Amino acid sequence: MKSTPNRFRLSPRGAMIAIVSAAFSSPALANTGKVDFAIGNVTVTGSDGRGRPLAKGAEVKTGDKILSSVDGRAQIRFSDGAYVSLQPNTEFDVQEYRYSGKTDGSESALFGLFKGAIRTVTGLVGRANKSRYRITTSTATIGIRGTGGLIAIGADGSTLVTGTSGIWTLSNKGGTIDIPAGTAGFAGANVNVPPKPADGIPVVPPPQSAPQLPPTIVRGDVVNALANPTSLFPPLTSASGYELAGVAPFGGAAPTLPLGLYATSAVFDSSGALTSFTNGTTTLTLAGTQADFGTLDGVIAWGRWIGPINLTIGGTTTSITLSPNDGLHYVTGLPTPAASMPTGVIYTYNLIGATHPTLANGSIAPGVLNSASLVGNFNTSQVSVNSSATAGGSTFTGSATGTIASSTFLAAGTATALVGAGATLGCSGLCTVNVNGFFSGTGATHAGIVYQIGTVILPSFTPSTLVGAAALGR
Repeated sequence: MKSTPNRFRLSPRGAMIAIVSAAFSSPALANTGKVDFAIGNVTVTGSDGRGRPLAKGAEVKTGDKILSSVDGRAQIRFSDGAYVSLQPNTEFDVQEYRYSGKTDGSESALFGLFKGAIRTVTGLVGRANKSRYRITTSTATIGIRGTGGLIAIGADGSTLVTGTSGIWTLSNKGGTIDIPAGTAGFAGANVNVPPKPADGIPVVPPPQSAPQLPPTIVRGDVVNALANPTSLFPPLTSASGYELAGVAPFGGAAPTLPLGLYATSAVFDSSGALTSFTNGTTTLTLAGTQADFGTLDGVIAWGRWIGPINLTIGGTTTSITLSPNDGLHYVTGLPTPAASMPTGVIYTYNLIGATHPTLANGSIAPGVLNSASLVGNFNTSQVSVNSSATAGGSTFTGSATGTIASSTFLAAGTATALVGAGATLGCSGLCTVNVNGFFSGTGATHAGIVYQIGTVILPSFTPSTLVGAAALGR
């Protein structure tokens, strides 16, 4: 197992400061945590069921549930000197926290992590009575024989623990392993399979005593829930059974890949980028480059192919070359199993990555998907999508509604074109938006969509049609 430099070990002076600060904590902070900073959309719901924004200086106590959105980060300092740094897309519960200033067996720090990732340094709770500190996930229980680490939850509920100092323990029904500093352990979705050592230790920024703005994410970068260029979880791997939403006008050159959903066998490279897929007797293989690419949580990937593409139908191969202004847009992932599809709830999905939208005839430079959101109403099996994209000096804003069928959906609606000065793109006649998509991940944690915005006369394209792909998460 490869060891990495310890990026998170407290110096002796730092450890002493943590201990001293905990010992002299203000009585007003007993049995609570205090928010050092919160960036983006972070909310807390108390034991009374009332939710509120989480703000700097706020107190966090037993029964509080904290949720960060795709742009949310927060750091909480507890009265025993412990720190917890919440990363984006994280759900963290304070199940029971008690610390009166002494470790006499009455203290406890029991937390829950059910989504996303946290970085944590333990305090005085658990030093003398290690059973008094515990973090539970949906698939494992994490204990301490140490002080620092990163804990991340996969889309299927799997648990990854990386030790940065001391020793952690990772347990489920199948057994327990120790995780020393510089190593990682993994507990999968099957709680009866023992945890095992894991390779590929993620590098994340250490907790900060002052606000730290999230790094800039450029569309096409390979990022994960921590906004890092490496993946916490294994990328997508080649197999059958994938769902792919795709569109490829090919600059008006035949043959095209119409806007649609395709059950497919997929081939991925080592980073999780799609390089080939087969639907029925048709195979498309990238021989050029990925102009845009992103992947998240080992669940979903998206991209735009340009350059040479080989199209094979019934043993006959045709080569098509796509210009940088064109592209085959795709988003792919394993569809959410029927048994795992949500029921009786409404989920909102926010944009986590997208390709640069291109004009159907490839006559202008790729644009930008400014925003996209999706609401899945699993009470009524309805889906609604809102999006805004800019290209050629025009901004198209549209909304579409449709029906969820199994794990897939189709939606259609109208769009408004705001034509700016020098615009080369506009709607001639009715301006519409069409969306095809699917849900991916256990419990439908992610969604993938491809879209057309503009003057669309299906199944053909017109020069006033923007196309692209996007991935969303809840």
